[in-house]
Amino acid sequence: MSDLMTVKEVAEYLKLNYMTVYKLAQKGRIPASKIGGNWRFKKDLLDEWIAKQSTVVEGSVLVVDDDPGVREMLSDIISEQRYRVVAVENGERAIEEMERQRFDLVFLDLVLPGMSGAEALSAIKQKDEKVIVAIITGYADDPVAMEAMSLGPLLMIRKPFRVDDILEVISIISSASRR
Repeated sequence: MSDLMTVKEVAEYLKLNYMTVYKLAQKGRIPASKIGGNWRFKKDLLDEWIAKQSTVVEGSVLVVDDDPGVREMLSDIISEQRYRVVAVENGERAIEEMERQRFDLVFLDLVLPGMSGAEALSAIKQKDEKVIVAIITGYADDPVAMEAMSLGPLLMIRKPFRVDDILEVISIISSASRR
């Protein structure tokens, strides 16, 4: 049996999106080798890389959006700022993750399948009233957005957003955590 892992195996091992692992390999940000046109990873090198990464992580961020493209883009932007990212597709999964671990920041889409973003926000705040939540919405004037804003100190980002919008939110939480 080979000690080399595939992108899919690494994604499962690291609990990351398959495409995130692929892009990290393409950018040379994770130890990988291209063999026969496919990325391969040595587990021992990955473990060393993980140990180094864990010493520089700034915090953890939860991304909640039903659009896989938005989840992936946010995950890439946030992880490049040395934050650990957990990305989920709905409010129910967000609550499960909040029960498992503490997050410094939550990016939350308001329009979600099943549990609404406002309901998810309320449940998130019940789990951790101090967590900073950045609402992501294309409907900032919608009554749902107004209801969400009434639930506490929040940030709001309008879709379509720019990378700078996300970096500004990360800068805000970074500054807040140093106080």
